Amino acid sequence: MNRAEEKEELEKNDELAAEEVADAVDAPSAAETGEDSPESEGEALESSEEEPEKELTIEEQLEEAKRLADENFKNYLRAVADLDTYKRRVIREKDDLRQYAVSGLIESVLPIYDNMGLGLVSAEKDSDPKVVVEGIRMVLAQFKSVLGENGVEEIDPGPGDAFDHNLHEAVQTQPSDEVEAGAIVQLIRKGFSLNGRLVRPATVIVAGEAAE
Repeated sequence: MNRAEEKEELEKNDELAAEEVADAVDAPSAAETGEDSPESEGEALESSEEEPEKELTIEEQLEEAKRLADENFKNYLRAVADLDTYKRRVIREKDDLRQYAVSGLIESVLPIYDNMGLGLVSAEKDSDPKVVVEGIRMVLAQFKSVLGENGVEEIDPGPGDAFDHNLHEAVQTQPSDEVEAGAIVQLIRKGFSLNGRLVRPATVIVAGEAAE
């Protein structure tokens, strides 16, 4: 390679280097193009997270408090109205229960009432006392059946039974050689209980000390 060729080669290399420098100078930076680098994006995210929430002004806080107060007052009025409605319904249901609680029992007793009327008509036409007694016995058995179906039980102590102050009421004491002292001598009137609860105690005479 002669001097002329070497000189031409050096000039080409210089021109290439100059073009690369010019391209580097003319290229826009990341700040100029608006493109954020990963480091700048992370810094922006951290700064946004650290920004405090906007505090309400006194006027805004007052308006919020008024809104909550109005809402709570409306809820209070609604609860009072619901409670009043509930009380009225309970009172009405109790009145209905008190008025019609025995409707089932009355419905069961009405046939007995009818049979009593028929028995009276029959007794007026038939002079045989046995027929009348049998009719009364049948009506009484029907009545006992109705009472039992509704939870009513007889308290019917007999002579010699122990006196129970929870079920019996002593109206008299009399000496007796047949039963022990304190035991029942005679039943005056039967008692009744309703579903295990005493309605009327049985009235009895109790034995006292035996006569000498």
